[in-house]
Amino acid sequence: MKNKTIGLVIILSGAALAWWVSHYYSQSAVKKPEAVWVQASKVKESSLPMEAHAIGALVAPSVEITPEVPGHVEKIFFQDGTFVDKGTLLIQLDDAVYKAKYDSAMAKLTYSENNFKRMALLGKQGAISKQAIDQAEADLKEKKAEAKESAVMVNKMKLSAPFAGVVGQGRVNPGDYVTVGQSLVTLTDTKHLRVEYTVPEKYLSALKLHQKVNITSAAYPGKIFIGQVSYISPTINTDNRSVSLYADVVNDNSLLAAGMFVNVVQSLGSEERVLMIPARSLVPILDGEQVYKIMNGQAYAVTVLVGKRTENTVQVLQGLKVDDQVITDGQIKLKNGSFVKLKEKVA
Repeated sequence: MKNKTIGLVIILSGAALAWWVSHYYSQSAVKKPEAVWVQASKVKESSLPMEAHAIGALVAPSVEITPEVPGHVEKIFFQDGTFVDKGTLLIQLDDAVYKAKYDSAMAKLTYSENNFKRMALLGKQGAISKQAIDQAEADLKEKKAEAKESAVMVNKMKLSAPFAGVVGQGRVNPGDYVTVGQSLVTLTDTKHLRVEYTVPEKYLSALKLHQKVNITSAAYPGKIFIGQVSYISPTINTDNRSVSLYADVVNDNSLLAAGMFVNVVQSLGSEERVLMIPARSLVPILDGEQVYKIMNGQAYAVTVLVGKRTENTVQVLQGLKVDDQVITDGQIKLKNGSFVKLKEKVA
């Protein structure tokens, strides 16, 4: 009997111990896991600047200085590569023949003017007919035209700068005979450049004249030059589906040079009510990007479709809505469904 009692006690003790162990581990299993400390930010609506990026080439207005009449070069007044003002005499052609014709025309004009005055005086006195006065007046007009033509020919022997700019390398020397249309030197306006570039046709509706253009060059790191759109092509380039443009660029300091390749960023206005999140909240995954969104104190991975990026933020096209909380710091410790605590108030 005593042995039976001892056995029963042992059995009951074992059962109690088994129940306690089972209860302890079951309670441990349902115990809430420790929360991860994170930082978060709300999804916000914002305006996003719209920009078109392109590679452009700088072009300068230039002209070839050419004679309108043939002749010998008498004198050259410029030095290669120097800046000249508008109207500066560059090349003088031998004008001796045309000056002689001008002097003759002026002498004839003087005689014709005096003759017309005499005829007009005699006409008032009734000494000559109206026809004689008209003939003298016609002769005066003819002599004025001849004198004007001679003056024009004399001026054509002077080749001057049509605008301010830098002259290139001269192609003639004093004594050379030049022909009509022969290029003697190139004049380039280095103060007023333009940048020519193309943008994809998808931007066509947003392109406007006078839009601001930021220009940068590898020759001047960190420096931004400002331009303004002054031409938009009325047609689309069918080869690459692009639109051709150019923007005027003021180059008062002559830092930029024609022929340079530059980076162009054209402002196209802004896109309103765009969803934006901090760029650091994105987590790269195999087929895109995701963020951890906080719901009821837990973090859940949400795949997002992103759009344009700024320096610190990124546009969200799909996956989130306004005021959603996304984790910006601490994602490395998270798993889908992890409990989280915020280190600071959500921005």
